[in-house]
Amino acid sequence: MSNFKAIIDLFGFTEEGAAQFLSVDQAQISRWCNTADGPPVEVWQALVSLFDKIRFAAEDAAKSADLDHLDASDLNRIALIVPDSLAGETGIDQTGPRRAATAMAVTTLARVFV
Repeated sequence: MSNFKAIIDLFGFTEEGAAQFLSVDQAQISRWCNTADGPPVEVWQALVSLFDKIRFAAEDAAKSADLDHLDASDLNRIALIVPDSLAGETGIDQTGPRRAATAMAVTTLARVFV
């Protein structure tokens, strides 16, 4: 597996979703996922930008939690506020990036209990 593939998996993108987000052909995504060929710097920049958006959304979501009324047993069911659009355009599936932000936020909150 390529590092590019690991990143789009982390973001919850399918190859089709990554192609949509990055505005490239799905065949390019497949090549970058399955070979040593890497994408151009503009693609890496877009991935870094999305990672930062996810990270900041996770930090904001974790900060919004009411720690005074939270214990470790709540972590698996806590509802956190994550922005609807992390990956830009409304036509792009946001499920993966939102799940990544939620996972990062819950993990951040779990640090309080360990």
